[in-house]
Amino acid sequence: MEPEPRILWITQRHPPQRGGMAVSSGRLVEGLRRRDITTDVVALAGGDDESEPQPQVRDRGTDYLVSTSGKSGRTGQMVWNAVVPEHRRCPYTFVVGFGASAAGFLAVTLAAWLGIPSLVMVRGNDLDQDWFDAERGPWVRDSLSRASVVAAVSPDMVRRILALYPGRDVRFLPNGVDPSQWELLPRDVTLCRQIREHSALTGKRVVGLFGELKYKKGVAMWLAAVRDAGLKDKLGLLVVGDRIEEQAARMLEDPALSPSLVRIAFAERERLPGLYAACDYVALPSLIDGMPNALLEAMSVGVVPIVSDAGAMKGVVKDGETGFVFPAGDRDAAGKGTARAMSLPDSELAAMKKRAREHVAANFSAAREIEGLCGIVVPRRM
Repeated sequence: MEPEPRILWITQRHPPQRGGMAVSSGRLVEGLRRRDITTDVVALAGGDDESEPQPQVRDRGTDYLVSTSGKSGRTGQMVWNAVVPEHRRCPYTFVVGFGASAAGFLAVTLAAWLGIPSLVMVRGNDLDQDWFDAERGPWVRDSLSRASVVAAVSPDMVRRILALYPGRDVRFLPNGVDPSQWELLPRDVTLCRQIREHSALTGKRVVGLFGELKYKKGVAMWLAAVRDAGLKDKLGLLVVGDRIEEQAARMLEDPALSPSLVRIAFAERERLPGLYAACDYVALPSLIDGMPNALLEAMSVGVVPIVSDAGAMKGVVKDGETGFVFPAGDRDAAGKGTARAMSLPDSELAAMKKRAREHVAANFSAAREIEGLCGIVVPRRM
């Protein structure tokens, strides 16, 4: 008889921290716990000083927040000392590394020492950036070479991993979203109306830019494309995020370079449905990416995406049916794709919004995501 599943989950970000990885990690952990699968989380939080793991008991699991500078080499031993007594008391059956660098390296190491299988979940930065980084690259390579199973958020990532490690067990496991969490409440409708009535957006189609707008998100390129296509005065922007790379920030602050906009530095997740609903479109012109949560969330609210074909986005958005897709980094194509979106008559825009919402609900639900994860880490009972 198979033992009751008990998961040790290693992540570099986990709520209450903000960010896409934190959201995805938290969603999956809570999904496991809702299925009565005990899941202990070790969250590696950056800091100047290292401290012993601080346990916080949750329903169906314990969270360990580990403050680490990542330089002394003590982190792994501190985590090992914390989890070994738990493993002796009630054995773990699987170790998951959410991310292939520090989290993945620690996960495959602990799994080997505990004598149990491991899963490394590859995110956007793992292959696009960390693989080439002098410090994190060795962690990624060791994680992918020793994991029992590797899961990636896009088919292209699966292909690239298999090209590097032929014969390994590599699976496609896309992100998911719970459509019920994105149904509009009266407060969301009120917030949507307030945003749309702002003088910077009145009478215009509204395009949303959400999240950490780093260089890889391609915002500066897209703003230049919008200007080249003669669209600067035909649309308004809703910019929601507290981290914008320098070039894009300068352009957004210059009325000669950017459409008129409403800027919200930070928004709690409770406000996101209303903010998404204030947009006709969401733009994700990424140069490199995985499968952004903002894409699935916005589409769940019925927002039409304008995206590059980076990462998994081309597999989520069908050009001309559920949104608009252009080749990553192609400024001319980005402008033409945005122009196509802006030219939609109101009736066709409304129909596309409906198709986008239905497509995500049918194909990228949180239920399907957690089913895929459980298919890996939970043994099948005979």
